[in-house]
Amino acid sequence: MRKQTFLFLIAAVLLFPFLGNSQEAEKKEADHSYKPLKVNLNEDGSKYIRFITWHQLWLEARSDQKGIRHSIRRSRLLAYSQISPRFLILTHFGLNSLSADNLTANPNSQTANNRSLLFLHDAWAEFAIEPGKLHVGSGLHYWNGISRLSNQSTLNMMTLDNPGAGNSDVRLFPWNNITTSDQFARHLGIYAKGSLGKFSYRIAANNARTNVGVLGATPTYQVDNAIGDGVWNYAGYFKYDIFDKESDKLPYLVGTYLGKKKVLSIGAGFFHHPDALAVNDLNNRESVTHFAVDAFYDAPLNENLAISALGAYYNYNYGDTDGFNTGGLVPSSGTVVHGQLGLLFRKHNVMPYITYNTSNMDFTPNNSDELGLGLNYFINGHFAKITAEYTTGTKGATGAESTNIFRLQTHIFL
Repeated sequence: MRKQTFLFLIAAVLLFPFLGNSQEAEKKEADHSYKPLKVNLNEDGSKYIRFITWHQLWLEARSDQKGIRHSIRRSRLLAYSQISPRFLILTHFGLNSLSADNLTANPNSQTANNRSLLFLHDAWAEFAIEPGKLHVGSGLHYWNGISRLSNQSTLNMMTLDNPGAGNSDVRLFPWNNITTSDQFARHLGIYAKGSLGKFSYRIAANNARTNVGVLGATPTYQVDNAIGDGVWNYAGYFKYDIFDKESDKLPYLVGTYLGKKKVLSIGAGFFHHPDALAVNDLNNRESVTHFAVDAFYDAPLNENLAISALGAYYNYNYGDTDGFNTGGLVPSSGTVVHGQLGLLFRKHNVMPYITYNTSNMDFTPNNSDELGLGLNYFINGHFAKITAEYTTGTKGATGAESTNIFRLQTHIFL
């Protein structure tokens, strides 16, 4: 990677803690506190509509490309309404990874590359059978197995993005279904969720999207809703909160509470898609099964420091026959071990962190590794922050060279 690129980005990172300190008088006069975008529908606010919008903007430099690239990593709008104590409805749409490489010259044409078009992320409705203990809903939803990070909110990550930056064989690997049976980590299905004391659960039965690959000697997806083969899958995630109880009103689990809670959560989850694959013959069916276990600790240490740590083990299995390779985010059977650790300097609003994952995929002869070093500067908590992250890693192919990625993200949500 060019020396000038790194010098530019490193200089930008070193300057962020000083960005908000140049106009002390203005800081004293302005009110930067966050107030939810909420419209109350009755006097006590128990009936309401809430709106959330956010943008995550990237500058990126990579060792395998020249120069610096700009992109919109996420642009989203979410709205949900509690119309009674027993009913909730949620709609969420937006776009992802819009860059100069995939801008659409004329989005109205809806031809060629349509990356700049908004699409539906979530659309579901929920009924509380036993409020707090048993809620049932359906639609395009995010109540996922197999791990905490598979259900993670993108509003309050400790890291710049979900694990798997692109240096190794697995990208964004906690979202284990992307490119297979879902629409961008969401499934059409029916879910149930709730809490019993400090134990919480989420389970779902999903109608998998049609995905018909090329039939051959290695397993390929052969999910065809027209003929009814392999069209349902099942997922669940279960966790126990040892200290503070986490909210499960919405599916999006928090990345770090910035020292405002003491959370120790132990979790495990699964995903099972029976008869999703076929080998040689449509009647020779095999199944997809994934599972994971994880532990999350996020707590204040004292008045000056807070810690956030997570460890997880993932196991992916695409059928009993060797050779499955989707070329997707989790391209084959195998395992991934991931860990991340951050330390928040509370009085300075700065949080350095480190991440590491190693994957052992069946389709490559060697393990693949990725190391990340990052720094968060919280201008106003998670509502306005700047994150810099450097990752380096090597894929598992024989003779693969290491790659380096540097990203600078501006994140704002209201």
